[in-house]
Amino acid sequence: MVHFLALTTVLVLVMVLMQWVRVPPEIQPDEIPATLPRLLGVAVEFSWVAMYLSVAAIVLLLKPGKLVCTRLSVAIVLAEGIIAMVRYFIYHDPSPGGNAVFGVLIGLTLGASILPWSPKQVLLISGVWIIGSVSSVLLVNAETVDSVPASVFIYVLITIPGTMISFFRSTRFQDQFELRFVKTEYEQVREELLAAKSIHERAFPEPRLIGSVRFQYIYKPMSQIGGDYLFASVRDQSDPNSSVTLVLFDVTGHGIAAALTANRLQGELTRILGEHPDILPAELLTLLNRYVCLTLSNSAILVTAMALHADPTQNTLTAANAGHPAGVLRLGSGELKHVSASVPPLGVDASGGFTPRDHIYPFEPGDSMVAYTDGVTEAKGKSDEMFGIEGIERVLAYGWVDASTRWPENILNGVTQHRAGPATDDILIVDLYRPGV
Repeated sequence: MVHFLALTTVLVLVMVLMQWVRVPPEIQPDEIPATLPRLLGVAVEFSWVAMYLSVAAIVLLLKPGKLVCTRLSVAIVLAEGIIAMVRYFIYHDPSPGGNAVFGVLIGLTLGASILPWSPKQVLLISGVWIIGSVSSVLLVNAETVDSVPASVFIYVLITIPGTMISFFRSTRFQDQFELRFVKTEYEQVREELLAAKSIHERAFPEPRLIGSVRFQYIYKPMSQIGGDYLFASVRDQSDPNSSVTLVLFDVTGHGIAAALTANRLQGELTRILGEHPDILPAELLTLLNRYVCLTLSNSAILVTAMALHADPTQNTLTAANAGHPAGVLRLGSGELKHVSASVPPLGVDASGGFTPRDHIYPFEPGDSMVAYTDGVTEAKGKSDEMFGIEGIERVLAYGWVDASTRWPENILNGVTQHRAGPATDDILIVDLYRPGV
């Protein structure tokens, strides 16, 4: 805007100086106007310059917004026509003279190039100019004009550059605006997604690396955030022989919706274990199923879950499975046992027929219980063959592991080597174990 006003002001100053020293060609030497009209003419020309300088001062000192700047620039162009009419009454110019035509050409072109004029605004300004100019030719003193059609053509012609420039600039501005809008929306969604991811992952428990019962896990969401979740409750954090309860579940779907559901279930599990710290897996899944049926039945959401309760004082592991992939219990001897589902996923049966069973296994030092979500077993290789529970068993059958490379890491490495292409589902692998003697 400032550049536009500066350029136009310099242009007008030059034009005024030329007009001031020039005697209109249609006036003969013995017909030079009187002193008063001459002074009035000079006053009009310098008022012309003062208008631009005033607007430039407003922009520089007050720093108005784009809307005010646009209105000021439109007012300047309209004032050009008014000044041209005043000049007619002073100099008896029958039509917008060369200075006025040249001024409007430069003003419209520069304005459309620098200012945020829309094609509609340029057409409005051009229309007012053309109507006023043609009217002055036809109604004021048309007989002194050599060619009325030629004059009209010139008046229309000088508005074309500004109109074309504003059209292309408007189209480009709209594209840039839409791009900036999409980028802004993307950044906002990205920030919100990262915040949701941080909240979701902070809700995951810290691995327990001390005591008679320990657990580790690896969580790899397919996208930024997912619906796989691990809940953990230690009966007494200060007791190394305290029992540990884990609930591994997988909410249908991916992304924010699944993560929000997982966080709701985490809150309900916190309540249940807070009120019933010694609850066993089957009863725990029954209460959780009731919650899902009451609160999520209208959302067409299902949840597969496996609950585990390890008690080192009794050397037992109690497990219940609701529609979840079968867990694998690896004994210290290397023997593998499956912990399969005894009931459908949570949210399917609200009639009271949901009766999961507790499976009780010996759980001695050196034993490990490996649970996972279906992102592990359903990982596909180059020939579309799934990793399957057989892949997990192959990893578990391959010797012993030390504390730095537990089963979750080894299984994930096996899945990565088997999988062709990127992951298509969330992956959560949990290792509940008793350290060897």
